[in-house]
Amino acid sequence: MSSSAQTPHSLAFRVMRLCRPSLHVEIPLRFHPCDLLFGEDLFDDSVAADHLPRLLSGCESVTAGDSVSDPSDLSYRSRFLLDQSSDSLGVPGLLVLPQSFGAIYLGETFCSYISINNSSNVEVRDVVIKAEIQTEKQRILLLDTSKSPVESIRAGGRYDFIVEHDVKELGAHTLVCTAQYSDGDAERKYLPQFFKFIVTNPLSVRTKVRVVKVGF
Repeated sequence: MSSSAQTPHSLAFRVMRLCRPSLHVEIPLRFHPCDLLFGEDLFDDSVAADHLPRLLSGCESVTAGDSVSDPSDLSYRSRFLLDQSSDSLGVPGLLVLPQSFGAIYLGETFCSYISINNSSNVEVRDVVIKAEIQTEKQRILLLDTSKSPVESIRAGGRYDFIVEHDVKELGAHTLVCTAQYSDGDAERKYLPQFFKFIVTNPLSVRTKVRVVKVGF
């Protein structure tokens, strides 16, 4: 079997923890609608500045309900006002998939989506896949396709699966993913990949002892 450090591999593992997605937050660009029609250089023209209140009166009809705006106010003090209060949240409604394992606590069920990708231009055959969780005390097998190997993964294709594990130990954990396969070379290749994460305690109890002197 070939070592992963010495031989380039056709396959590669990609791992994503299956958990609740987060909201995508944007920093909102707040502006007054009049800024889209008139630039600040309008004040450089004295003739245009004289007609500005009349021009702004038409713009104010677009921003009806803005009780603070005043057509005669040339200070642009309303440029940061919003038409809708919800615009200030910066939440466009998009969801972001987890970019890392994140915080994992004792007692949770660790669930992970694993994809093994064939990034080469040749087909790989007879792929034996194993996924294990390794802790300081034990090694737990999550998936083993030794008895029924994946027949083939075409060039540019992938094979996906999901593993679960009830977390019962604190400290360092390692998700070990390995694959044995043939891609046309004389010998079978062996690919190991490691994904580490830390399990912490969700509860923290602190105690304090105080000596009380009782006087008689």
